[in-house]
Amino acid sequence: FFFFLRVSRAWAMISFWLASSTASAAFLPSASPTVPLELSRQQSRPLLRMAASDEPAPRVRVELVAQRSAVGSLTAPQQQQESETAVGVPPPSAAVPEPPSLAQRARTPFIGLTVLATAAAVGIQSKRLYKQKVEQLLADFAATMMAYLGNDAEMAATVRSFRQQLGPGSFRERMFTKFVTALVNDKPLGVPAIQQLKKTIELMKLSEEVTAAGFADAAVELSKKPAMLGKLTFLAERAAPAAARSAELRAKFPNWDADTVGTLQRAMLENLYREMCHPLADGSEPPAGGDVLLLSPADCARLMSETQAAKKEAIRVAAEEEEERQRKALLEDAVKGSEPGGRPGE
Repeated sequence: FFFFLRVSRAWAMISFWLASSTASAAFLPSASPTVPLELSRQQSRPLLRMAASDEPAPRVRVELVAQRSAVGSLTAPQQQQESETAVGVPPPSAAVPEPPSLAQRARTPFIGLTVLATAAAVGIQSKRLYKQKVEQLLADFAATMMAYLGNDAEMAATVRSFRQQLGPGSFRERMFTKFVTALVNDKPLGVPAIQQLKKTIELMKLSEEVTAAGFADAAVELSKKPAMLGKLTFLAERAAPAAARSAELRAKFPNWDADTVGTLQRAMLENLYREMCHPLADGSEPPAGGDVLLLSPADCARLMSETQAAKKEAIRVAAEEEEERQRKALLEDAVKGSEPGGRPGE
């Protein structure tokens, strides 16, 4: 805005100077064609008559020739001098030019200001439409990637296609941010989500710096959803540990300190692996995926054992509860089947 204001003021000063110069030039006398002074034939005839009356006839031709040459020699330089020094004067009937009015002098600056304002409005509108188009393309990119998640060929083609549609400029970071946000919101936490995130980083050929910037931008978008932010931290620290550390995702939680975030992340990890161990039969090997979750083999075995023990305990408790339920049911049936007024023990 201040740039347009300065340009408008400069344009107004230049236009005022041009209008003043035009007004001052209008009052100067303009050159007008002059009528050169010439000796007419009426001025030369008296000389000829005087020569003819005083001298004999033969001398008339000589004097006439001499008179013409003398007149020509006298009048030619005089005529040239007068034509060079003559100054034209406008006729009395010519109208005196009036100086430009205030409205005329102010018209040019206002026209320039209007042109600048129109150009600025068009530029702002074009920029707004361009931003809307880019945001829509980024949203479509994330939705398409989620639709083809797991199909590496289609995901690679999607990256190339939308990169061409977005045009010149650096859009890889924003594309990755949109994809990560959609992945966190739409897909459940687990080993497949971590593997797909890692694969997408490879398909998009993202450097550690760009990946970290994408994680940081996604954390800003999810800052009002602590559960989703914790999920993002969990996935990022296992798909790209170095980039996650550079992004400092554990410091993005608005209400939790680093110790609280660490405790919650560890609980999330162990609960996830216990869910993976629960469907397996007693005595089975720990499920695969511990390396993806950054769990040591000892932790995997411990969690598998704890899960199986918890299953056995749950089965025992359920059997006791079922036995107690049946005992109560038999007792109720015995009470209902007894006759009124009968003696106990009959």
